[in-house]
Amino acid sequence: MKVRYGQQEYEFAERMRVRALLEKLGILPETVVVVRNDEIVTEDEWLEVEDDVELIRVVSGGIRA
Repeated sequence: MKVRYGQQEYEFAERMRVRALLEKLGILPETVVVVRNDEIVTEDEWLEVEDDVELIRVVSGGIRA
């Protein structure tokens, strides 16, 4: 599977859950949205070798009172 994260691109030859992918890359699940083949997926879902995966960083903020 091809995985894009920012400017980085990775390739994996085995099937794995989203959670396992994030662990391999050292990424906390709450810091990214995982998109598989143009659909958002949860960390319990399986990723297949032929999948195209993008990890999008979550940015949050707010107004200070």
